[in-house]
Amino acid sequence: MKKLIVLLAIAALVFISCAALADGDRIAFDAAEKAVNEGETFQIALIREGDAAGGVVTYTSSDPKAATVDENGNVTALKKGRTIITAQVKTDKKSYRAQMKLTVLRPVATISINTQKLPVYDAADDRVAPYLTVRENTEENSLPVLVLSVKKKLQLTAAVEPKDASNRNVTFASSDSTVFTTAKNVMTGVAPGEAILTVASEANPEVRTSFRVLVVQPVTKISFEISSPSVAVGGQITLTAKVFPENATMKDVIWSSGDGKFLTIDENGTVTGVKKGNGRVVVTAMDGNGARANINVKVTQSPESLSLSPNDITVDVGRDTPCKVTVMPQNTDNKKVIWSSSDESIARVDKNGRIKGISIGDCTVTCTSAALGSVTATVNVHVQQPVKKVAFSDKTAFAYDGEQTQLSWMVEPATATNSRLVFKSANERIATVDENGVVTGIKSGKTKITATTTDGSKRSATITVQIGAHVRGLKMVRRHAYIDYGETATAGADIYPSDAINKNVFWESSDTSVVTCDGHTNHKMKLTGVGYGNAIVIATTEDGNFQDTLEVTVGNFDNMLTFLNYDYDNAGNVWLAVRNDSDFTITQIKAQVELWDCTDEVKAAEINTKNGSNKVDVVWSGTLPPGSTTGKAHWKMVNFKTPSCGMDMTRGQITVYSYQIDGDWIKTIRKARRPHKEWN
Repeated sequence: MKKLIVLLAIAALVFISCAALADGDRIAFDAAEKAVNEGETFQIALIREGDAAGGVVTYTSSDPKAATVDENGNVTALKKGRTIITAQVKTDKKSYRAQMKLTVLRPVATISINTQKLPVYDAADDRVAPYLTVRENTEENSLPVLVLSVKKKLQLTAAVEPKDASNRNVTFASSDSTVFTTAKNVMTGVAPGEAILTVASEANPEVRTSFRVLVVQPVTKISFEISSPSVAVGGQITLTAKVFPENATMKDVIWSSGDGKFLTIDENGTVTGVKKGNGRVVVTAMDGNGARANINVKVTQSPESLSLSPNDITVDVGRDTPCKVTVMPQNTDNKKVIWSSSDESIARVDKNGRIKGISIGDCTVTCTSAALGSVTATVNVHVQQPVKKVAFSDKTAFAYDGEQTQLSWMVEPATATNSRLVFKSANERIATVDENGVVTGIKSGKTKITATTTDGSKRSATITVQIGAHVRGLKMVRRHAYIDYGETATAGADIYPSDAINKNVFWESSDTSVVTCDGHTNHKMKLTGVGYGNAIVIATTEDGNFQDTLEVTVGNFDNMLTFLNYDYDNAGNVWLAVRNDSDFTITQIKAQVELWDCTDEVKAAEINTKNGSNKVDVVWSGTLPPGSTTGKAHWKMVNFKTPSCGMDMTRGQITVYSYQIDGDWIKTIRKARRPHKEWN
């Protein structure tokens, strides 16, 4: 009896336990939401209770671009964004599911302060080093130094990278608020001394930048003495500055000129005249408080030199030419000059520097400064009989690469004082030319050679020079031509190399009663079938006598095909039944389909996707032996779209216009003999 009671008690406990487990069957994440930085990983903490404690867990991410999760619950944050991590457990009883909202943050990488307009110095700079104390933290000793005046406010601008960081907020902190304080991004000087400014990322405090802040008793006023109110260009004067109050921390000043255009000033207050005009000297307190003073300094300028352009003049008898004078420097007070000629029987010069040729010969023209007679310049004048015309003997010259050719030309009149020419190649990578007009070919191509007079007459002539190679071979474009009796066809030969200069080819027929050749000096030839049969056409290059042959068959090729029937499907794909009635193997057939609208309107059906016309090509490609007929296979519609009213209601026609023999010769059937069918 006792055993029965014990067993009943145990059974009750088991039942109660099972009921409890059934109520607690679940899985859950330790947090419903979580935020991590890009590149971080973490292990998911998954709570599993009751029946959900068994079975295999599968993890998924709703956006694998933002974060991934592997089969063990290891999450890797990849890219800024949001995703949902889902865990699922399947047991024999049911499926359990839990989700976590995951935010992937883009952390701050760097923080910088825009110091362009701030008084920031290197700690070793002599202007601030005497006022700094050695700090126990050696790293702080090398920080840049920001100078701040007592009671002065400085607004700082922080730049955070990357620009799309999730949290771009920064904090500003002072290591000693008795020296300076911070309120957001504004610093305020409290008392003379030194402290550390730290600018850190709000989200990533380890990302930061720091400055040594030197708070000083500011300079409030500056005055200076000047040794002279003006300075000559190239001369110097000295300025002396005095700062107030006497107890100012930093008494050094910074000298600068207004724009550096008229004068310069060095760090010691020495002014150097640069250019005539009114310059300005500015002195600024180095402590950054803004105290400054300025004074205008006049810079004077005298003429220093004259330059004439051109520096050598050639003028024709009876003509005049200008000579331009430049007074240096440009801002000289008095720019007046006086002109004179050494021999007025050869050349004369007027008050404006215009020189006129009187007779053939040489003389000198002198220009003198009216303000300073020691400043002069001279120009040599040559009076000449000019060249009237230059011309090359040919329009085009030819040369082989690596070889030379002599150009020929003529100069008029024969009595010209100076008939010498200078030659120039427009492209010396193709051909060069020397002073004697000898052209040397460098590589294949065309360039222009220009010959220009050297007597100042500016006469010139241009010739085109073609550089190329010798012929090294020729090859027929096709090996076999099929021509209808009475038909004319074009045969071609490729000349090697392609840059050969002389591409003339002599053509000859082995049997002129079968085929004739029209002409004898081109690498393309018209062949005419004059009798049924076979013949050989021989091509021979003029340069090198290279040869190749073309077999020609003259026959009745317009009637080789019989157009039996056609058909099409609902999509508009057309195929033709065409029989090969020849003794040759046909490798391609081209036909043209022309369609009209199903209405009575004149407007054509726009079935060609390329040009919007009512015509498209139908091409068959394959191998069609003699006596064989094409089937549905191997036909292709080119640039085709189905008419809006459907093929069944379209009227049109199909015309076979060309075919290819043995994969080589393309035969275009003469228009009047082309097989065709029409339907309505």
